[in-house]
Amino acid sequence: MHIVCPECSKDHLVADEKLPAQKFNAICRGCAARFIVEVGSCPACNAKNQLGQPCPCGNGDKAEPLEVLQIIPDVEEPEDAGTASTEEEKLEVVEDDVDVPHLRPEFVQVREEHPLKFTGTGGEYFRIWIVNLFLTIITLGIYAAWAKVRTRQYFYNHTFCADEPFDYLADPLIILRGNLVIGGGFLLYSLSNAFSPPVSAAIALVFGVLFPYLVFKALRFLARNSAYRNIRFHFLGSVEESYITYLLLPILIPLTLGLILPYWGYRRKKYFFDNFAFGNRRNIFTGIPVDFYKIYIKAFVMVVLPVLVVGGLIAGMFIKGAAAEGMSGGIIALMVVAYIGFFLAFIFAQQYVYAKTTNYCWRYSSLGVVKFRSTLDAGQLMWIRMTNILALILSAGLLFPWTKVRQTKYVFEHFTVISYQGLPDFAAGEQDAEDALGEAAMDFFDFEIGL
Repeated sequence: MHIVCPECSKDHLVADEKLPAQKFNAICRGCAARFIVEVGSCPACNAKNQLGQPCPCGNGDKAEPLEVLQIIPDVEEPEDAGTASTEEEKLEVVEDDVDVPHLRPEFVQVREEHPLKFTGTGGEYFRIWIVNLFLTIITLGIYAAWAKVRTRQYFYNHTFCADEPFDYLADPLIILRGNLVIGGGFLLYSLSNAFSPPVSAAIALVFGVLFPYLVFKALRFLARNSAYRNIRFHFLGSVEESYITYLLLPILIPLTLGLILPYWGYRRKKYFFDNFAFGNRRNIFTGIPVDFYKIYIKAFVMVVLPVLVVGGLIAGMFIKGAAAEGMSGGIIALMVVAYIGFFLAFIFAQQYVYAKTTNYCWRYSSLGVVKFRSTLDAGQLMWIRMTNILALILSAGLLFPWTKVRQTKYVFEHFTVISYQGLPDFAAGEQDAEDALGEAAMDFFDFEIGL
């Protein structure tokens, strides 16, 4: 029977005896779309056929080979064996020739899901954080390199996938060299800004030109020093693509009145997701810019636009009140409420865009037979962010370890690795030496890259 994916329109072939029921679920491996298949019969040849699709009997032989669908049964058994017609089965597309009379048994694999588990606690991380902070202060920042490695090793080693932890392998001395270079450059900029503004402007211009290169170096360093099951990650992006993403497109944002902003968000995500690799296996990202525009437009319509309208009304009342009676207490109160509203709305818009784009990018990423699922919720992220801010304010910053662990735990535990052949054995890719200059720059200026 021929089965056509409604998303990518690919025509697949599955043996009639392998059809699980009259109605079942299918997953297209080509585009990862999940859809429902209903089985009917052709009135001309009485062959089984997908409802809503023409029967191939009138099409003749096809010039191009088809892809074969494999059927993966659900783990749970049906409650009633007599209701086989409603039993749901999962199909998976695998590349193969169509001259085989039926699906070979070795292709039938069990779908495995491995949610990430984060076992770190705020109390444990607090002890690491307070020691790192103390030693960094008394060494005038020199210990910051070791503090960074200790912090990342704690979070990596407490993150598990299929009961195996991740590892962070960076050398603190390499990070220290990068910190010294970036710190020296910032010191030179500060001094020149006080005594010679033209020199400081030139230094800032040079940094702006070098910034895409530093992003490229930071991603390479982070990936190379991240490992799972003794296999390192890699970043395979190019410097040229980094300059397009982090220099050319930002210049076009004001020239396009911000209309290119969703596309810039797409290119930044694509630069990361389409170029990271595990061992010798490169990730494939199939997202498109149109979906990013939908996310950004929804964020604008749901949050930003109503706040702008309310803010405009309050501003009009303020101007009218100021002209008539001066600045009254009621208008001041409205201004405070409007400011709080702006603050909350923009934080929610930020969390909404982050959640939706992160979920989307992982959904349309695949590492060979391994796929991913992220289920972040903007409302939950908003709640975590606001309560974390409140905790930091009330504790004078001492609850920072608790807030970081809380945020990390939520993000990681809403992420699942999905494999259709078990977690495969990846071969280790070639390793090149990498300095930490870019990573030091990203940390120094608190610029988020990658995820």
